Amino acid sequence: MTIPAVLMARRLGRALGLNRFAAGLLGGRSYEERFSALMLNTVRQGDCVWDIGANIGLYATQFADRVGALGHVVCFEPSPGNASRLVAATTGMANVTILQVALGATQGRMSFFQGTDVLGATSRVSNDGERQPDGVIEVNVVRGDDYGAIVGSITPPTVLKIDTEGFELEVLRGLQDTIKKACVRAIFVEVHFGLLEERGQSDAPAKIEAMLGCAGFRCEWPDMSHIAGFRPAK
Repeated sequence: MTIPAVLMARRLGRALGLNRFAAGLLGGRSYEERFSALMLNTVRQGDCVWDIGANIGLYATQFADRVGALGHVVCFEPSPGNASRLVAATTGMANVTILQVALGATQGRMSFFQGTDVLGATSRVSNDGERQPDGVIEVNVVRGDDYGAIVGSITPPTVLKIDTEGFELEVLRGLQDTIKKACVRAIFVEVHFGLLEERGQSDAPAKIEAMLGCAGFRCEWPDMSHIAGFRPAK
């Protein structure tokens, strides 16, 4: 998915409005359902899953069921609106921790847009220099590698899921030490090609693929928008 010819075809299809049409021909949402099944089937009893960009809890609740009482799910969700719905969705789940913070490459504060869709799924960190609309908020951003030192109770992950609407490269840059740990067994990333290009990061998908490879993961693309990295069993 990261070779130049494929990227050029995606860019042309996006400009012509053909990508959504092509996805429909390939079965609509079925491609995402296949990715979801792959990710959920990877999670085991006792795992610690870091759900980065947990949104309102679609996956967090399923992860919690899969890891069981001996496992844990750590949700990172910077949007106050999404986080409140996430809290409601996971009420009574003792194995879920919710942190209202964004992960990134550096620590600080960043402008953040709340998505206007029903699920809040398009909420995202704003681009540098982007015009700030009314209602934009600021959120705290920390490096994932530093978070264990800041909050000592955070368990090192065994599985990571990253869905951050075009901010995925920065998230991984802030997790470079974490993803090299032997305990991290699998990483699943939704790659937002269009948003990355808007941010001037058209090379980000290839960088993500290379970063996972350098950390020891075997990468595969279950579909056109998701990359999965698996650490080979010893």
